[in-house]
Amino acid sequence: METIGIVAVCVNDYGPFLTPWANAVASLTVKPSQVTVITDATDTAAAREALPNLNLIQPTRTWQHHPQVLVNDAIAETSTDWICKMDIDDLIYPHALNHLNNHPTDVLCFGIQHGERSLPARPVTGGLVLFAPHNLVNSGSPYRRWVWEAGHYRDMIFEDWAFWIDAAANAAKFAPSSTIDYEYAIHGSQVSENCDTALWEQRIKEIKCALA
Repeated sequence: METIGIVAVCVNDYGPFLTPWANAVASLTVKPSQVTVITDATDTAAAREALPNLNLIQPTRTWQHHPQVLVNDAIAETSTDWICKMDIDDLIYPHALNHLNNHPTDVLCFGIQHGERSLPARPVTGGLVLFAPHNLVNSGSPYRRWVWEAGHYRDMIFEDWAFWIDAAANAAKFAPSSTIDYEYAIHGSQVSENCDTALWEQRIKEIKCALA
């Protein structure tokens, strides 16, 4: 039986999302072997009660551009076959991990619920991920641990897009999930709602040029 780890970052003003997130993880049909969150939250009792195996780790370093880069520290503490980076403001659905064991892929592209819209995963190839003008893989999609070992998350806005590009460059195989697997949160504090679009587009161009 392959093991599955769920990781997240919960810092700054994201503390209120921790308990709903933990409740959602606790409701999974297939239970993760490890759950690791890098957090500076002080009110964690309810999350710990909902998820007794929750490993909360204080951040030990700063970041230059985007706190999600701290997820590398959570993954370093999680020694499972599969990694699922489920952002702390998103809610995973109970069935989401049901098909991971011995799945013949390296990245299982999750479908998401985005407000009123259900967005199924796209069937993509590494080539499409490398050269598409926009991100084709949703952030919470699980992947085999070697994918992260071959290329960690970068300290940049939209670090997940860069991560999938690195994965494709390292010959990872992508496959779509057949279900809608988590609810994508929509709120005013999201980096994606407040970022400098030109900045992250330039970063992605730099990554693609480096890989060319």
